[in-house]
Amino acid sequence: MIEGKVHDVRFHRYDGPRSGRAAALWSMTRWSALRALGARRGWKAKIIPIALTLTAFFPALVVLGLRALFPSSINDNLESVLPYSDYAGIVGLVILVFAVVVTPELLCPDRRDGTLALYFATAISRTDYVLGKVLAALLPLLLVTVVPLAILYAGNVLFATHPLGYVQEHTHDIVRILAAGTAMALYFAFVGLAIASLTGRRAFAIGGYLAFLIVPTIVGGILSNNIEHGDNFRLIAFAAVPIHVAESLYPVTPDVRDPSNTAWVMSWLALIAVSALVLVWRFRGDES
Repeated sequence: MIEGKVHDVRFHRYDGPRSGRAAALWSMTRWSALRALGARRGWKAKIIPIALTLTAFFPALVVLGLRALFPSSINDNLESVLPYSDYAGIVGLVILVFAVVVTPELLCPDRRDGTLALYFATAISRTDYVLGKVLAALLPLLLVTVVPLAILYAGNVLFATHPLGYVQEHTHDIVRILAAGTAMALYFAFVGLAIASLTGRRAFAIGGYLAFLIVPTIVGGILSNNIEHGDNFRLIAFAAVPIHVAESLYPVTPDVRDPSNTAWVMSWLALIAVSALVLVWRFRGDES
């Protein structure tokens, strides 16, 4: 029989720096966002977010590349090829898939692996946890909703005949780009996290997210096209809601069959509010 002995058992008080609750929240947010993008994971977990991000940048880079290659005499025509108001519609599907890939990774592993209790045993409260995960979803989503348009805007300024004059004439577009991108990111973040909070299985969360966005969109399109005065059925096209909200921020002529911009904004607000309530419900009290 082998005997074991334990020598010199002692506990030490931690005397290092204490960064506080805000630093703990930011640390969780930052690492959650990076992990959702594939950091410290295998190459298979990285390739899809990277490919989708590059795809979201592709239209802007193509137009700017053409403006760099062709003479300045046709630069103005190239600028009108990709207006800022159309960008959300062009890459909307890419943003949707990006959200479907990223948001489940923020919540499902914590529930599946039983690490929620470890979070709540630290300085992170349940409210902090939900807030941190929302911010962790927003950061990657802003990468594909705001940054491509910001690069397109910067390129248009660079290639403009009078850059300062372009900025003066298009100052409002800066605000629109930020507001439209943030509106889309908020929508996909809240809805995606709400669905992911219902299960610990990432595959179920992805399937549920896709079904929630795509099935009502198909049904709404069928009903609006086949029912007289049924245009308001378009509002249940949940995948299209953030795109219409983003486009409503630009001075464009809407489709006469579409509901009003106010109706789209109200639908956007309602879905975000319901998603927030689902998150509060899932992480209330002793729920883990």
